[in-house]
Parts: sequence; C-alpha cells; structure tokens
Amino acid sequence: MSVHATVAVAPRQFVLGRTLTVAGDARIEIESLVPIETRIAPYLTVVASDPRTVCDLVAAEPAVERAEPVHRSDDEWVLCVHWGDQQPPLLAALADAGAACVEAVATNGTWHLTLRFHSHERLADCYHRCVEQGVRLTVKRVHDASGGRSSSRASGALALTSAQREALATAYETGYFAVPREVTLAEVADRLEISDTATSQRLRRGMQRVLAETFSATSVER
Repeated sequence: MSVHATVAVAPRQFVLGRTLTVAGDARIEIESLVPIETRIAPYLTVVASDPRTVCDLVAAEPAVERAEPVHRSDDEWVLCVHWGDQQPPLLAALADAGAACVEAVATNGTWHLTLRFHSHERLADCYHRCVEQGVRLTVKRVHDASGGRSSSRASGALALTSAQREALATAYETGYFAVPREVTLAEVADRLEISDTATSQRLRRGMQRVLAETFSATSVER
C-alpha cells in the first residue's frame, strides 16, 4: 500500500539554501505539476513582505540558471525557474525510491515536504540512504495514502508572513471583523499605509492560511 510521509529538511540539503538563510518571513512553495518534460519544479510561489528581494536571491542561487517572474502582486510573485544540472543528494534518493513530491513548502528556514512512496519499505530504504549520505530528515508524519491526501499544513508548515500578520491584527483590533463592521477596508489600509487592493490581498491570503491550518489540524485530531 502506498504511503505519505511529511518530512522537514534544511534548505542546504534540498534547494535554495542561501535564499532561505536570509529571507526572513518569506514563504516559498514549489508548484505541483504532472511532469511532461525533463525540467524539475519549474514554478515557485514566493510570498513575502518584500517579494522582489527574495526573488532576486532565488535568481542568484548557484543551482539556478535563471528565474523569470510570470506573475506579480504586492506580496506574492510566481517565478519560472530554470535549474542547473546540480542535483542534491536528497533528490537522487527520492528518484531512486520512486517517490513523488506531493507538496513542498519552505517557511521559517525549513523545507516541509509531503512525499508519496509505493510502500513503507520504499520509504524506509529512502530514509536510510539519506542518513548514509549525511542528509538529515525529520519525519513529522506518516500515514497510508488510503487515509486521504497528506499535507505539510498538518505539521505546521503554514505560517503567516509578517505583512499578513500585521494586516490581520490591525483589522481585528480596529473592528474590521466585528458585526456590524466598525471600520472600512480603506481605513484599515490607511493605518497600514498601503493601498486598498494590497490590504484586501493580505487579509484574504492571511485568512486562507489560518483557515487551512485550522481545518487541517482538526482533521488530524480526528
């Protein structure tokens, strides 16, 4: 029976080690795609209070040949990344084990990977190979795939950026979420000194993460 494993790994042992060392509150997610060519993980979503700086750091990574923005907003950029030929030992171990990466999210200086293996034996073999090659994995959760899709959200991979946290806190403290509403979106935006559009985006994305983490935690407890 196939199995899902959620693991945590240091960036230097996976990808974007330099970026995540200095990226602060940035959150980077590798978009899951069905592979139809040889390129690996061509799209990254970067969410940060200063996404331009983080994207410049990604482009300067030794493993990255070039990175091109395909979408931009105030606190989120999507990058098309062209990787070089250098392959971290972790990727080689996963490839040899026939593993699939269901989800990959980096936050607070750590990658959280949700991996799918054909069997517990494949997972164990991959883990031991990583240990032999000096790759340190922290296994957060393991369960049979029949129990439903695993998510790194259950291991706390989700985190608000400082900008999203500030926007939510300001909106809450000023009564934006009160019934009836005590301030308008424009008034919250004035306090944050950003545009109405940027404020709306930060509130929506922040609420989405809070709700996703809440409901993921509830499903795990059951």
